[in-house]
Amino acid sequence: MILTWPVILRPAELLVGHPGNDTWNHVWGHWWVGSELSQGFWPLRTPLINFPRGGTLYYIDTTQAVLFAPFTILFGPEVGYNLTVLFGLALAGFGAWLLARRLSGDPYASVLALVVYGAAPHLVGQSYNGISETVCAGWLPLTLWALVELMDRPTVARALRLGLLGGVTMLTSWYYGILAGIAGVVLILWMVLRRRPHLPWGRFLPLASLSGAVALALVAPMLLLFRLSLSAADAVVTRDPDFVRTSLINHNITDLAAFFLPSDRPSPDLKALYGEELVIIIYLGWVALGLLAVAWFSARRRRTLAPWLMLGAIFFVFSLGPYLNVGGDYRTLFGHRVPLPFLALFNALPLFDRISHPFRFVTGVSLVLGLGAAVGARHLLRRWSAPRRALSVGLLSAAVLIETAFASPAELPVPHSLSRIPSAYEAMRQDPLPGAVLDLPLTVPNLERAVYVWYQSSHRRPIPWGLNDPMPRGLLDNRLTATLIRMEASRAWTPSPMLPELDVVVGSRALARQGYRYIVVHRSFYPPFKLDRVQALLTVLYGEPQLWEEDDVLVYRLGSEAG
Repeated sequence: MILTWPVILRPAELLVGHPGNDTWNHVWGHWWVGSELSQGFWPLRTPLINFPRGGTLYYIDTTQAVLFAPFTILFGPEVGYNLTVLFGLALAGFGAWLLARRLSGDPYASVLALVVYGAAPHLVGQSYNGISETVCAGWLPLTLWALVELMDRPTVARALRLGLLGGVTMLTSWYYGILAGIAGVVLILWMVLRRRPHLPWGRFLPLASLSGAVALALVAPMLLLFRLSLSAADAVVTRDPDFVRTSLINHNITDLAAFFLPSDRPSPDLKALYGEELVIIIYLGWVALGLLAVAWFSARRRRTLAPWLMLGAIFFVFSLGPYLNVGGDYRTLFGHRVPLPFLALFNALPLFDRISHPFRFVTGVSLVLGLGAAVGARHLLRRWSAPRRALSVGLLSAAVLIETAFASPAELPVPHSLSRIPSAYEAMRQDPLPGAVLDLPLTVPNLERAVYVWYQSSHRRPIPWGLNDPMPRGLLDNRLTATLIRMEASRAWTPSPMLPELDVVVGSRALARQGYRYIVVHRSFYPPFKLDRVQALLTVLYGEPQLWEEDDVLVYRLGSEAG
């Protein structure tokens, strides 16, 4: 409630996440999955985006959209999406608390893990970005808790539980599935090297294999569908290695200093660089680091934490990405960027060559930091009475939240978006004649333009946009839309005295032939002088539009009734 206020009060009207981010794509994804399931179809291909082609699409948060589909179908996609985010944040805190209690033995001190991990600046940043699958970070600590339980006492029931949780972790986020796999290998190897006599290997290894088989059985079908969607000729989303490599170096950068340097500005600052609202937040927090240091300087606690700290160090190194970046600049050695272990795995492993956001490995670092904070608090407060421990943990938790709010780029509470859709789109849905919808302006930044995708959940008609894609080729090639793009980009207050009249007439007719039924002009998205130019041109071509004053939109109808 603290992180997402006031969405909990109006879950059908507000959306967790900034309106200039992926929020629209993800709430649309919940609507699309729920809509397909309610009609008896599995969501894998849609004609609704990338008009006129459509395409194959594996919505990246399909698993959670399916889990919350009953709420989406009954109460609307806004509620389904918000519940997904709220559940993800709550589960992250609970999972960290449960694992920390297993390690520390103190339910009070374990609340520090709940706050450090469940309200980590990175997780708050993912909520700000509206990326629901990475907000759901709770299955990871639950999987590691199940692994520790299996190590402690190998039974069939515990093996099945580990397999189920591990499979769900992978299905809800491929990134967190990789983190769980790495963590499992590291923890088991640690037991092999340091505590071999304490583990009944003859029973543990077969049961661990059973866990792996259960997880594989859950994951394999969806993983095959995911890979199919990426390699399909009409794939809506692609992640070829060249695209991923370019993203790693130029966009999805991890700044080493940003882990430790208090600041209210993220580094890299994507808004300053690219005009994006998307934030990369990896700040760890000095309150939690201080408590981790306390645990480390206690010999007894250090033994408890040793394998987890090794795991945190591995995640930290991987989160730095392929090359060392400090203060926003790549460091060089002998004239070349300094390579890091992530680069070797990116080049060697097929799964790693699709990882375009290495900074998400910081989720694992935050989890280990939360565990260390809980163990450190346990050491500090071990001689105190239960009420004093509870009060002290409450104050430390408040300090963590205050640091997140004021010393990191994260915003508390997370900004929200208004989910209201203009009434004009509901009227289009009632139109019996088919046809696509083209929203203007065309040159709105990709993530902000995704609101057009969300509006589709009301009118249910095809649109030319994909998900976070650049300008569709068909709009660049059409002579009318190409002219509109140039008009939107120009800073001139008056249009050219000689508009390409024949070109725009040909382009306007081509849109109708291609199957467009409506052009919607969002007046509030334009500066006044550009709105006047666009409205004048479209009115000449299509006749007077219908004004929806309440929504501040103009609707032009193409086809036989058009002027």
